[in-house]
Amino acid sequence: MPLTHIKIAKDLQELTLHGTKEFPVALYETVMQLERLDFLPLHWHKEIQFVYLKSGRAQYRVGGDAFILEQGEGLFINASVLHEAKPYEIEQALIYCVNVDPMLIAGYEGSIFAPKYVEPYITKNRVPYVKLTGELAQKIASIAALMREQDVFFELKFWRELLFIWESMLTQSLLTEEMMDQSSIVQHERAKVMLDFLHAHYQQKVTLEDLASHVYISRAECSRFFKKIVGMTPFSYLLQYRLRKSIELLRNGELSITEIAGDTGFSTVSYYIEKFKEYTGYSPHVYRKKFLSVKNN
Repeated sequence: MPLTHIKIAKDLQELTLHGTKEFPVALYETVMQLERLDFLPLHWHKEIQFVYLKSGRAQYRVGGDAFILEQGEGLFINASVLHEAKPYEIEQALIYCVNVDPMLIAGYEGSIFAPKYVEPYITKNRVPYVKLTGELAQKIASIAALMREQDVFFELKFWRELLFIWESMLTQSLLTEEMMDQSSIVQHERAKVMLDFLHAHYQQKVTLEDLASHVYISRAECSRFFKKIVGMTPFSYLLQYRLRKSIELLRNGELSITEIAGDTGFSTVSYYIEKFKEYTGYSPHVYRKKFLSVKNN
C-alpha cells in the first residue's frame, strides 16, 4: 500500500521538506512488505538521493529503466528524475533513502564547486541514476548510520563522506558515461505533464485522445512515448493509479466499496472488484478486513 509519509503534488513532485535550511539532509528508513502491496509511488524531487538496500530485494523504475536492487547494493538517483520502488520476490525489503540538497556539495554561493563539480551533473545533461556496489554502496550505508545515530560532529562527518562519494562518482566517470541529451530531458518533463493530467482527472473518464491533445502529440505517439518512459500504457497506469487510490480509501475503513469504486473512477462496482482482485489477489472487502485486522493487532 502507499507509504503515506511521502507527500506528492499532482505533477508527482515530492512536497516533503528534507532537513533544514542549515543542514538540508534527511534520512528515510522504509520497510516495504510484499504481501501488503507496499510501494514507493512514482515521484521526483529537487534533491539528489542515495539509496542503500539493507535487506531483501526491490524493483526500481528510474526514468525509463526498470531493474532489481539487491541486498547490499546502493543507488544514486539524480534530481528531478521520476522514480518508484516496490519489494521484489522476497517478503520484505528495508531501504535507507538519504535525500540531499546538491548545494550542500557546492558549498558557499559563488564558489568554484557549483559550476564546475555540481551543476553540470544535475541540471543539463544529467545521468538519471547510477547503481553503486562495493565501497560506494557501503559509504551510503555509513551516511545513513550517521543520520540515524546523530552523534557528536555527525554533520561534519556526513559532509566528509558525502564529498568522498561525489568525488568518487566523478573520478570514476559514473556521472558522465551516459549523459542524457537535451531531447531526453525534454521527454522526461513531458512525461511529468502527462502524469499530472492523469492524476488530476483519474476520477473521470479519460481517453487517449484527451491525453495526447494535452501534450500536442498524436494518439499513437502518445501511447508509444508513455510506455517508453513509464513502462506501461497510459491506461494500464491509470488503472493501477485508480486501484492504488482505492487502497488508500479502503485503509481508512469509512467509505463503502460502492462509494470507493465511484470515487476512484470505476464505471461499475463489479468492474472495480474484478480489477482489484486481479491486482491484489483479494476482493476489496477481504483486503480491507485483512488490513484492518493487522493494523489493530
